Amino acid sequence: MATLATATLTGRSGCEYPFLAYARDTEFKAMGAVYVVAIRYEAPIGPTYRYVYVGETRDLSDNPLTHCRTGCFERIGANSLFVRMEGNAQRRAEIVQDLREQYDPCCNSNGRGICDYPTIECPLVWPLGL
Repeated sequence: MATLATATLTGRSGCEYPFLAYARDTEFKAMGAVYVVAIRYEAPIGPTYRYVYVGETRDLSDNPLTHCRTGCFERIGANSLFVRMEGNAQRRAEIVQDLREQYDPCCNSNGRGICDYPTIECPLVWPLGL
């Protein structure tokens, strides 16, 4: 499994969290993790990401993208997954909350990950959909 990039995401608290980026269809071993679904697109400065969902799982091998938010990911073209291994469930929940407060990802927007398209919050195509 080859990584696409590394990134440090900063939560609202100011805490920094290192992540590794993978293609969205990457298969993982069973382990707890915080994950961030993103749209990767080319910009003049190089590959750029827009974070569209922040979640956590106790078993990353149980593909976190096969849940009720998949429709949101598909409609906006999410193609990348940032992963941070974390075995402690309480710590995963804290990181997720911190990152959601900072980035306000559109597929987390109403608590169910359901977006009406196209809107500014949930563009049909990013970045050209606005």
